Amino acid sequence: MVDFLRAGLQPIILYVDIYALLVNYVHPMPLVQNRLSYYRQLTTTVLRSLGVSPEQITHIDESSYAYTEAFIQEFHKLIVTMRRTDAHCTSEVAETEMLSPLLCCIHQTLGEIFTGMDIQFGGLDQYELFTHSAKFLPLINHQPREHIMNNMVPSLKYSSPDSSPSSSTPSSPISSKMSSSQAPDAKIEFLDGPETVHHKVSEADCNPGDITYSNGVLGILRDIIWPIAEIRFERSRGMVGYNSLEGKNLKAHDEETFVFPSAPRGSVLSLCDLITGEERHYRTYDEIEQDYADGIISPNDLKNLVIGALNRLLKPIRKTYRESGEWQRVDEMAYPGGVY
Repeated sequence: MVDFLRAGLQPIILYVDIYALLVNYVHPMPLVQNRLSYYRQLTTTVLRSLGVSPEQITHIDESSYAYTEAFIQEFHKLIVTMRRTDAHCTSEVAETEMLSPLLCCIHQTLGEIFTGMDIQFGGLDQYELFTHSAKFLPLINHQPREHIMNNMVPSLKYSSPDSSPSSSTPSSPISSKMSSSQAPDAKIEFLDGPETVHHKVSEADCNPGDITYSNGVLGILRDIIWPIAEIRFERSRGMVGYNSLEGKNLKAHDEETFVFPSAPRGSVLSLCDLITGEERHYRTYDEIEQDYADGIISPNDLKNLVIGALNRLLKPIRKTYRESGEWQRVDEMAYPGGVY
């Protein structure tokens, strides 16, 4: 989102409450709506912690347009162009005999029209849904949108023996993604406390030299910590592109970089060897990945770095949650008993 704002784009966050109802089909709509409220609180807080001002983001609920006459007309136009096999765009379709998941691709495709978006951004697990949109929007006389995808953060647990570095071919980025459906120890939650983060990362699968996408600890560094470290490094030098508001809502202690005081100029991230005490400083992610592949950085060194950085990033989010009675109330209604 920070990158999009720097590029001069106008981001929209779409909360797909109807899609969530269809793909899950177990939870009633009131519970789904409570979870929408929860995620609105969460996304706003996370983006604020990254230096994004709330007024820069447009939030749209899918249910705000999915019951309109115009949407229903487009829905009918789309489904008469499709075969049943064209709706097999989500993994949930293969896992159930229920009808509702077959409608998810239709809702996602039409969302591109009704939000007025030009570009849709999502994870690699959205590839088939994006392909559906690119194929069918022109068939109902709409301009196809552009699609951008990013890596999915891997699970903290290897999904199979083939996920280990003994495999000659790196595993797929989407084969073991960190997901809310996984066991608690396989994922990091935004509201996990410092001790919980320490435990989960300490116990994570992280083989020496494993730089495949199955290494969830390295994945957190690659896909979360390093990009944020780069953002802070660039912002400290006034490199914010077209976004003159970036970071204006942050206090000085929220802008701490990820380098030690001894780091040479131009360093983005530093780590410490837990055995020798040696400090190492890095300008690019490729350098740190190579050191891990070569055994210069041990799994324990990597985990120590990730634990410290994650807890630093999550600290302002936890603080906002503790101080927000509204968010806590919504949390209890969205996830009764604290089961996420």
